[in-house]
Amino acid sequence: MRFRGIVKIELSRSLGQDDLKVLEEAIGEVSQSLVKGFRDPEDGGRILNWRSEDKFLVIEIESRRLRIDEAAMRVKNSLEESLGSRRRIGIRDIELEKALVEIDGEIRISTKLPFVKSIDASSERTTIHLDTLGEKDLKKPILLRLLRLLSEKELKARWGGKTEHWQLIKESRIKFATPLTKEDPNKVLEEAGLVKRFSIGQWLYTPLATYLMNMVREVFIKEVVVPLGFTEAIFPKIYPLEVGLKTGHLRGTINSMVFASLPKTYNIEEFEELTDYMYVVNEAPPEEVAKYLRYPDYFLCYAQCEPFYWFFGGELVDDSSIPVKWFDRSGPSFRWESGGIYGLERVIEFHRVEVVWLGKPEQVVQIRNELLKAYEKFMDEVLDLEWREAWVTPWYYEQSGAVEKVEEFDIDRPGTIDFELWLPYRGSREDRKSWLEVGNISIHGTKFTEPFRIRHNKGVTLWTGCSGFGSQRWLVAFLAQRGFDPEKWPPVLREYLSRNPPPEPVAMVTYPKTRTGRDELDRLIKFLRK
Repeated sequence: MRFRGIVKIELSRSLGQDDLKVLEEAIGEVSQSLVKGFRDPEDGGRILNWRSEDKFLVIEIESRRLRIDEAAMRVKNSLEESLGSRRRIGIRDIELEKALVEIDGEIRISTKLPFVKSIDASSERTTIHLDTLGEKDLKKPILLRLLRLLSEKELKARWGGKTEHWQLIKESRIKFATPLTKEDPNKVLEEAGLVKRFSIGQWLYTPLATYLMNMVREVFIKEVVVPLGFTEAIFPKIYPLEVGLKTGHLRGTINSMVFASLPKTYNIEEFEELTDYMYVVNEAPPEEVAKYLRYPDYFLCYAQCEPFYWFFGGELVDDSSIPVKWFDRSGPSFRWESGGIYGLERVIEFHRVEVVWLGKPEQVVQIRNELLKAYEKFMDEVLDLEWREAWVTPWYYEQSGAVEKVEEFDIDRPGTIDFELWLPYRGSREDRKSWLEVGNISIHGTKFTEPFRIRHNKGVTLWTGCSGFGSQRWLVAFLAQRGFDPEKWPPVLREYLSRNPPPEPVAMVTYPKTRTGRDELDRLIKFLRK
């Protein structure tokens, strides 16, 4: 990688004859500053030529490893020190003009990228011409981010745009020579009237459906979360955009996030024209409503763990207060899915238990390992299901738009483990589409502690981890393997039924809508009241 550009500096006054000798010495010091910190001077920067014009200095620079924006700021700082102390000449402004980056090989990128003016690409070299950068731009790591983005785009292109990596870690024994059921729980729940479609990817869960979902969730919290010392918190479910910028979701998954806007004013009188229109025509045209809203200020809960990092952001954590172990189950998450929406498995609005923790790297790894062992016991013994675990591309990389080269995995480094359960109604165990991801465990490393500036009071590195338990998916997967007859359920769930009798179902003249649905509801009630 090579850089070249012209640094244009505006001085506080014009240069006289007495200033030129000092200026030549200052330029020599600039040259030294451009190679400082590099073992090989060729890796640093060098001045190709320079000239003075009235109160402007124009310096052309090239470099190999020293980024051109860093080189420009080194020029500015060096001149500011030498000219200021010797001739009382200050620097009013600095610009980097005609900057370019040369990269070996062809990289296919768009000129729509910020600060990119034009691109010349061939099989041997790609030259990126940048817009003029002012001092505010140079002080930010804009070029560094741009180069990282180019690197990620190139890596993603070499992977064919697919970022997921999947590698089997462990799987349970085969427990069902013949499946106990091949019913699709989604169809049964809907036809029997336990759930009713509210909108695309949204469902209303009747008390009986809520009971079933809470049953699996409560057992999970009792068997896995509480014994490991996690305590409950309540997290917000609508987040400012800046939070999504720090987590990376705005860069990686903006296409599947749901946004929220506030009204432009609280004065109801200013809505009179719109409310009168809706009164008369009995319609709420979105394009008209949008005129009364601000631009989106928020996004709805996406990963659920974001407020945890925000809470500790900018804080100094004392050694005695870590590890911190919380969980949240207080509300829904939202993801806009353009396709593949089906039943309770893939929805826009869903519910989960989110488990999060913060600590030293060794603490975070230990907690993950304890959770992993507890998850395996929960799947294998408590629910007695067929399951498997896989090492995958970390969701926090995939969802932030980042890509990393996947090597042989090390389970104790940052990464993600997915939990999958077999769905017999979809097909055989050998078909990957017959497995449903129901949860995961992630170690983030410093992915979130760095952008949120979560610090230890003695300078120790802090890591975070999280684990998500998708309530709808766990219920569907459990019913897909065990069916609706509690006689075929494990003891812990039968005990739950006996301690907490299920509520009465909703049954009306027209609901459930079909005779088959009413028969299904009767069958489920008989099962649950045994």
